[in-house]
Amino acid sequence: MMESFQKLLGETLIWVQFLAAIIALIYLPKLKNTYWKWFVAYIVLIFLIEAFSRWGLKNHASYRVYWYDFFGIPVQFLFFYWLYAVKSLKNNQLFWVCTVVYILSFLPYFGLFEKVNIVYSLSYTVGNVLLMLLVLLELFKQIKSENILQFKENFMFYVNVGIMIFYIGTLPFFSFYGLILKDAVLWNDYFIFFMVANHVMYLLFTAAFIWGKPNTY
Repeated sequence: MMESFQKLLGETLIWVQFLAAIIALIYLPKLKNTYWKWFVAYIVLIFLIEAFSRWGLKNHASYRVYWYDFFGIPVQFLFFYWLYAVKSLKNNQLFWVCTVVYILSFLPYFGLFEKVNIVYSLSYTVGNVLLMLLVLLELFKQIKSENILQFKENFMFYVNVGIMIFYIGTLPFFSFYGLILKDAVLWNDYFIFFMVANHVMYLLFTAAFIWGKPNTY
């Protein structure tokens, strides 16, 4: 039962991402004069990254870890650092600090540690903690905004909630992956949460295009 549900979530995720990409492209004309057009590009790029991993690397599964470690995941963190720090919080210095610290977290890949899973946990944890900081700063900004009651029209509201659910919610799963892997029940439960949170995040991104207004942020 649980394995079937996990398989179902694995099969549907790529199509939820595809839906988000299609909706993003449909709403691109409304966003072409705002920086949210780059969010459209991001959504489409993420779908292509996932599609290439799923089908392009189908017969080379061992390469997927490098595809995500050195491209797929860094693209996500660096884009959100830019979106939060530069565009929403108007703090270029914060963006560069987050970027440099995140890049430095990859140094263990070059020989400081031998176990790849330790290195993976380090870079992902550092990247996620930095993103968590930006999410909290954004949350405080939204709470103090005079337009807080119009959150339904706020693009960044949907993005922020999606990020909190997925990236922050799954931080322990990747940070302590080696330990969680030793407990089959815990791993299965957390993996389902990881997949559900991923679905919810992209549905919230889709909702941002449908209900959000680009002039709200």
